[in-house]
Amino acid sequence: MSIERRGSAWMSGWRNGLAVLAFAGLAACQSIPYERTGVLPPPVVVADASPDRAALNARTYDAAVGWVEKLFYAKDFHGLDFAGEAAARRAEAIAQPDEAGFYGALEALVDRLDDDHTQTLSPTRRERIAAGEAGDRRPGYGMVMMPRGDDRYVARVRPDTPASAAGVQVGWKVETVNGVPPRFASPAQEGKADTVVFLDETGERHTVELTPVPLDPLPRTEARRLEGDIAYIRFDDFDRETYDWYKAEFARLADAPPAGLIIDLRTNGGGSLALTGMSLSWLFDREIDFGVTTGRFINRRYTSESPDRPYLGPVVMIVGPGSASGGELYPAVAQELGRAVIVGERTRGAVIGSRAVELPDGGAIRIGIFDMTTPGGARLEKVGVIPDVPVDVDWGALREGRDPALAVALAELEKLRIGPGL
Repeated sequence: MSIERRGSAWMSGWRNGLAVLAFAGLAACQSIPYERTGVLPPPVVVADASPDRAALNARTYDAAVGWVEKLFYAKDFHGLDFAGEAAARRAEAIAQPDEAGFYGALEALVDRLDDDHTQTLSPTRRERIAAGEAGDRRPGYGMVMMPRGDDRYVARVRPDTPASAAGVQVGWKVETVNGVPPRFASPAQEGKADTVVFLDETGERHTVELTPVPLDPLPRTEARRLEGDIAYIRFDDFDRETYDWYKAEFARLADAPPAGLIIDLRTNGGGSLALTGMSLSWLFDREIDFGVTTGRFINRRYTSESPDRPYLGPVVMIVGPGSASGGELYPAVAQELGRAVIVGERTRGAVIGSRAVELPDGGAIRIGIFDMTTPGGARLEKVGVIPDVPVDVDWGALREGRDPALAVALAELEKLRIGPGL
């Protein structure tokens, strides 16, 4: 999709709106063609609206359905007759003339599972994700879209981009892209105009033609010192590159301890389960449990040891509807263990362990394969993390460059520093 998405997979991620918890320990299931980290298979190229296209659609559709039936963590598919749905939709999906139409039909099928971590990735979308992770330019409108349930809102408009030139505003709801909901929209093509319909806070609709241009990806990490010697860090993923950055930042905190620490997870869509726990361990001087998974093949409790020089000062975490997957487990466990005050809005409630499985056309399907709880038994799926101090979104303030949630986080950190009753 052409709209830049943060928080993500997944969401769902849930990276790209849907950031995903990875699990690498299924020794009994090595015959499953799981996605290999850092390896992007070439797409199978066929002519649009051709017999070859229909045959490829059929192979890919049947493979995707088969893997969902074999791997999805809920054997009853949450009461859905998934096999019946798949059979009823098969002919229409196979008849789609191109990749975009086919993946729109396939995504509509898996959307019926009502699971944020089960989603499709077309070959084109996989290439865009890989390009973004590598820091390469990719087509975009210049607006960052934030999920709020199944809806998508403009959370940021980058200057000197098609979105800013068209007058797109922070807080506008994205209703459709080329006539379909944004979560089903096809990836943008450079130079190809797309019709985007927005709904503003007054209920007025704005139909805008946006032509994507190559844009540099936004930074996935941020670290700075705020007034009062408060450290602020933001990171959008739990992957190896981000974890290396995270470790380096905590080494700096150990060398020059701040008065307090704010961790901003509002755009964190998750990533590796192991790295989520390893990251959390930097806030403790003891071994901690950080998650429990239950699946078709294996159940497991996850533990992480404390690093040599953890940060043990006061911590406030900021969360919101863009916090998903590991971006929810991390604050939930910190909250459960009394290690941090959580500020902001309720998180997405998308905390299921998943894996990506390769498809015959070079695409992939991510499938929820593990249920997950906190060590204390709290299930976050469809519930999310409820902040200790709620802060509702204020689009007007954000348009003016103010950040009410950050202001509240600073106030809560000051309370932690002063202590109770003083």
